[in-house]
Amino acid sequence: MSKRKTIFNAAFDVFAETYHSVRPGYPALLYADIKELCGIGEGSRILEIGAGSGIATVELAKFGCKIVAIEPGSHLAAIARKQTNGLKNVEIIEETFENFEPPDRFDAILAFTAYHWINEDTKHRKILNLMNDAGSLALVWNSFFLSDSAVTAEVHKAYRECLPDAYPNESSVAEVNKGVLAKLRHREQEVIQNPLLYTVALRKYCARRHYDSETYPKLLNTFPKIVGVPEEQRKKFLARISEIVRRYGTIAVPVLTTLLICRKREDFLRVVSSTEGSR
Repeated sequence: MSKRKTIFNAAFDVFAETYHSVRPGYPALLYADIKELCGIGEGSRILEIGAGSGIATVELAKFGCKIVAIEPGSHLAAIARKQTNGLKNVEIIEETFENFEPPDRFDAILAFTAYHWINEDTKHRKILNLMNDAGSLALVWNSFFLSDSAVTAEVHKAYRECLPDAYPNESSVAEVNKGVLAKLRHREQEVIQNPLLYTVALRKYCARRHYDSETYPKLLNTFPKIVGVPEEQRKKFLARISEIVRRYGTIAVPVLTTLLICRKREDFLRVVSSTEGSR
């Protein structure tokens, strides 16, 4: 088992039902933009990497195209199959991207908050091998920020006091948000600076999700760093978080969704330099 598969299962698949129930989906406008910018139609063939519990798969299926969705977590794959039951244009395959070897290429390859889990040494070259020359790679990330509220300040204090080993640095809310943005920029630049790809679109979508004393601890329990905390310590921390949020009623979580679309650099240059249709 690869390091990636171990981390993935610990963070997501073990708590698959929780993940499916509390993780936020993606904006309707994002799906419309993907369909338009990638030129997806009913005859298109799409690969979704890391489908999870099928949160995005169900929405992509509305395009009418053929979708092959791969997911390495057995529990998540089972939920995805249940979510897409009856959709004849969707196939859920329990497999890692590294071991996935399809017979045909795809018109578009998509990954929703999953691309950074793929083995760094192979992913870009393999993406190109699986994508048609005129195909698109669409990458989506949900980034969670901290709001400037009183409840968030208390929750942030609980992190430092209850999980000092996992969160040793005493950072302000503003510093935490700067760190989240820096991590997102690193992910973007990894793709933008890759010589095999050319970015054709980068869009952002902002939203605020509201959680109560039951759902917010569940959301935190889907984050890899929290899952890695010893069980008893983690339970005490989540219980304290629940008590804090209960006093305030709800907690708002700002979520920034990023869409990055790119194409094969050589194909993009070929299209740009083509004289077909020019005067």
